[in-house]
Amino acid sequence: MIETIIRYIIIAIVLGLIGEVISYLSSSKTTDENISTTHYKVKAPAVLKYACMSQFILGLIMFLVFSYFYLKGNETVEMGHLYVSSIFGAIGLYGVAWASKWGVKVDGSQLEIHRIFRIKKVLCITDIGQVIIDKKDAMILYDKMGKKLIKIDALSDNYDHLLNLLKSQNIEISNKYLK
Repeated sequence: MIETIIRYIIIAIVLGLIGEVISYLSSSKTTDENISTTHYKVKAPAVLKYACMSQFILGLIMFLVFSYFYLKGNETVEMGHLYVSSIFGAIGLYGVAWASKWGVKVDGSQLEIHRIFRIKKVLCITDIGQVIIDKKDAMILYDKMGKKLIKIDALSDNYDHLLNLLKSQNIEISNKYLK
């Protein structure tokens, strides 16, 4: 029983270190406030990353508190508390990793689409066949064959820059849900 608790404490420490590494790697890339109109990155809103980091930290704290009471022999704390708190923290850590990795890097007339657990996709702006704006103003990019490339939420950083670039390239942009 105690070996299981020690194993979970070690897992919590390792997850904490992974979270710190992800946070360091994503914050080490500073962005210039005078953003270029041809070189920028469309990325997840910063508030999403911070909310997920808060969830991860809260899950870690809950795990440590439950572990303390469990080791002290408190009858009201069970292994289920440890499972739930570790899963809660792991979901937050996944969110941080996703928000750090996901995005579209615009480099002149070239796009790099980055998604978690997939290799990056590099394509030219002229390879985009159609753009659909949905009812929540999310931008959905399709290639010339009609295959969906990526969906970009309207709250994403540099969303407007990408939309203006696509308009300037005369790419078909249609509003799926006209008001």
